[in-house]
Formats: sequence, C-alpha cells, structure tokens
Amino acid sequence: MIKVAITEDQLLFRKGFVQLIDSFKNMRVAIEVSNGRELLEALRKDSVDLVILDVNMPVMGGLDSIKILKKEYPSVKVIFLTVFEDEAIIAKLIEAGANAYLGKNSELNEVEITIRKVMENDYYFGEKAIKAMHGKLQNKKKIESNPLLASITKREREILQLICKEYTSEEISRKLFITESTVNGHRNNLLLKLNCKNTAGLVMFSVKNGILD
Repeated sequence: MIKVAITEDQLLFRKGFVQLIDSFKNMRVAIEVSNGRELLEALRKDSVDLVILDVNMPVMGGLDSIKILKKEYPSVKVIFLTVFEDEAIIAKLIEAGANAYLGKNSELNEVEITIRKVMENDYYFGEKAIKAMHGKLQNKKKIESNPLLASITKREREILQLICKEYTSEEISRKLFITESTVNGHRNNLLLKLNCKNTAGLVMFSVKNGILD
C-alpha cells in the first residue's frame, strides 16, 4: 500500500485529488492538508511514502516545505503540483529536489503513472521535464565543462546512464553482471560526488552535462 500526503490549499481541487488517488489500486491518502506547515505537523503523527506538494500555498509553500522534507524525511518522495509549466520553473522544481512534477491540467492517468514510476525508480520525468532541463543548456558552448565529471569512473558513468533510462537497481545488476548491492554502492557514491539530493538530481546533472542526450 502506497501512503500519500496531499498538500493543496484549494479545497475543491484537493478533495477531487484525494478521491482520485483513493480510487487507484493499493494507494490511499493518509494525510490531507492545506499548506506546508500543516504537512510537517501531520508527519510527526503519521508516516507516508510520498507527498504531492503544491508549489504556491499560503503560510508555507512548496519550495520552503521541500527543504525541510528532504532534511527531516529523506526517504519520502516529493511530487510537485503546479499550474505553471514554464521550462525554467520546471527545472527549478527539479533542482530543488523534486522526484517528479505534475501540471494541474495533467490527464488523470498521468497522476497514477507518475506516482508508481516515482515509487519504483525514485523519479519520473516526462518529455516536457527533459526538454526543460535541456533548455538550460542552450547558451552553453561546451557541455562537459563541469569539473565534477572528472570524478566519475567509467563504471559509474555506465550506471548513471542506465539510471537515466529508468533501469532499476536489479535490472542494472543483471545487465552489468554485478550485484545489486554494488549498484546501490555506486549510486550512493554518485550522489556524494555530484552533490545530488536524490536520483532525480542525478538525472538532472546528466542532462545538464551531456551524459544523457
């Protein structure tokens, strides 16, 4: 069972979202609140696997909330919910540590797909998100100029490319003929070396630096 928290200040939209998620198999909304401060208070009493977090809310918005969430609840996945789908804003949300984002005009089936992909692979970026990250490169003459690239070994680069293609740790271990614990060790090394918060951050780094086309 995937336990979800919904953080959205628009009451009618929130209630509809709760009903939608509760209709999905093996999912239920455990927390329903109207801002980030209420979310943090609720998480002290109940745990969840994933938070759907509106970007713009009174009292405490999404970007302020995610800073605390990633520090105090690092295992909780975060999907940003936003009415804005400008490429610069999408890239900013991903850089803040989001595992995925959903536009408020998304198709209903996209909500379920995004949640399940995030729970399976730690991130989910559709075509628009990848395009947004690529957009940040438009004015760069040379992509591979980040000094952190020199710290990545050949094996780590292989694993990073497979992570970006949505391979799970188990699938990577079978493909490269190494143990799953070795894959996870390389993943953790990459997070440390590249100063990334999560797998979504690794994908962001890969797109920005030409590792993922």
